[in-house]
Amino acid sequence: MSCPNRSYPLRLAVPSDSEAIRRVLESGSYPGQIEVRFTRRPDPYRSYLNDGEALVMPVTEYPGTGEIIGVGGCVLRRAHVNGRVEQTGYLTGLKLLEEYRGRNDSFREAYSLIRRETADACKLYVTTILSENTTAIKFLEKKRKGLPPYRFIGEYTVFCMGTRGSSGPPKGLRFVRGGDGIAAFYREHLPRFNLSPVWGSLYGLGQEDFYTLRTGGGEILAACAVWNQQSYKQYTVTRYGGVYKLLEKLPTRLLGYPAVPREGNPANYASIALPLLRPDSLALGRDFLKLAASQAREYEFLMLGLLPGHPLYGAAQKTRHLQYKSRLYTVEYEGCLELDERPLMLEAGLL
Repeated sequence: MSCPNRSYPLRLAVPSDSEAIRRVLESGSYPGQIEVRFTRRPDPYRSYLNDGEALVMPVTEYPGTGEIIGVGGCVLRRAHVNGRVEQTGYLTGLKLLEEYRGRNDSFREAYSLIRRETADACKLYVTTILSENTTAIKFLEKKRKGLPPYRFIGEYTVFCMGTRGSSGPPKGLRFVRGGDGIAAFYREHLPRFNLSPVWGSLYGLGQEDFYTLRTGGGEILAACAVWNQQSYKQYTVTRYGGVYKLLEKLPTRLLGYPAVPREGNPANYASIALPLLRPDSLALGRDFLKLAASQAREYEFLMLGLLPGHPLYGAAQKTRHLQYKSRLYTVEYEGCLELDERPLMLEAGLL
């Protein structure tokens, strides 16, 4: 399907467009004192599909040549919304080659195309914008003709934590890999949160990736997974600026902070996925995070994404970490659901 857009044709991406999509996505770095290039090698189209169940990705072509000069996707995935499982859309990867910025407004048609292709199934759309990307924030927070309104929901923090070991679980408790009862634990507790994924939907996670904190009798008090996505999603620091220029020269890992990737090298990282504490076990949060880090010593750092209101937010703040922040929005297409007061749980590995 295609849409007319002044002189810049717009159509939906197909798997064979992956290399052209890669060139657009890798043009430039994310802004900030630590400049990061986020890549989805070797196959961006497949990488986006790994983040959900379907992909709707409009691409803008240069007239006459068919060269892809702009992209912007919507990853469809089921998540818990107001206590029920609903189809949601995560808007991501909106990017135009720098030399064409300001010369066309194909993004307006892209928003319309995404809605037309997903309206029958999708009940809620969300997106995140890096807090330091002030240009995009100012543009999208202002109501504009032809664009759906962006409603700010909260500030999302990704904690990049060190992976030094722990002295062991609190007295009387066990920290174990895998084990029985994990699926039942998540099916009981994930609906407590808005935007939490459906159990079993995170690509590549197996039983061996999960860790639980249990009583002596085997009852689960907390659980999480260590999620390695490096085979299809990478972070490369392209430049350290300001005070961060010193990081490469400091023994950060010996001090309990994350190891710092060298400029130009993809980070050796993993994420803490599906971090959950039973409501009567919130005091164990900091110990639990330290125990999870002790199982990930082969990585330079672990990423944990949380919003205020998540039971582990305060515990994560007390760890030794570096952090970056984004702004979370619902994208207010007409007829979509509104989030209730449940705390939010959005996976860093799905951004």
